[in-house]
Amino acid sequence: MLTGINPSTEQFLLDVDRLQKRSERAQRQITSGLKLQNVSDSPNDVSRLLDARAGIERVEQTQQNLGRLKTEVDTAEKALQNAVALMDRARSLSTQGVNGLASAETRRQLASELQGILEQMVTIAGAAVEGRHIFSGDNDQSPPYVLDPSTPKGVGLYLGTATQRQLMDASGLLFTSSQSADIIFDAADDSQNVFLAINGMRRALLAVDSPPDIPDPAIPALDQAAANLGSASQYLNQRLSQYGLYQNRVAEALDTATKMQLSLKQQVANIEEADMAEAATELGQMKIHLDAAYQTHAIASRKSLFDYLG
Repeated sequence: MLTGINPSTEQFLLDVDRLQKRSERAQRQITSGLKLQNVSDSPNDVSRLLDARAGIERVEQTQQNLGRLKTEVDTAEKALQNAVALMDRARSLSTQGVNGLASAETRRQLASELQGILEQMVTIAGAAVEGRHIFSGDNDQSPPYVLDPSTPKGVGLYLGTATQRQLMDASGLLFTSSQSADIIFDAADDSQNVFLAINGMRRALLAVDSPPDIPDPAIPALDQAAANLGSASQYLNQRLSQYGLYQNRVAEALDTATKMQLSLKQQVANIEEADMAEAATELGQMKIHLDAAYQTHAIASRKSLFDYLG
């Protein structure tokens, strides 16, 4: 409360102070482009602004994670496309080998090419992105398989682990987007086992002309080996299709994150950014009100007691 000033002057000064503050606030908004610069500007909006900004940071981190995941899933899908193409080639070779007109030399050549296909398949199983072997499960610092000619499958034991890793999308939902090599290439069901089918056909072809001294039940007959390649190929195509679903899920998650990011940025803009037209109008109105207040006060100040007595 002002003292030593008559009530009308005191009210005038309070009105001028209020108008000047509104004018200064409008000027700051025009200069900075922001309507919320200090907590005092709008205390109720501060917590909403902080929540929206924190939300943007979370979404941006999710987008980075999804971007890396997209690279891994796309790489895996491409790798399995190549694996499916190799299986198609292996089946073509088996058709030639099962043909009763094939010579011993032809069978040896076919077996040699099948060995090359097996080696390429092991390389595909070891596909990596940024040093991470994407089919090794959570133990992703080493390839999942190495060649081992002494085994029926032609490879050693699985060196990876199960896939436990999940990713959270922008809405907080967890999802899995990978399969381990033991599921894809080394299925527990022998009829779906890619390694076993390829190496089984290779061994079957060699056994026609050079049978082992002791019969080996792990070496299939040619017809059975061809059938195994067919069923393993079908299974591998199913694994490839699963990665197509993963790609769709990742794309959906990225789209959701982008929409959420735009929504949160709009929230920040609505809270923080100034409406230039409104601020300019406010500034103009405050100038008019201040001019009117000064003029009115000046006229009132010049009047004497005689003016009021008439």
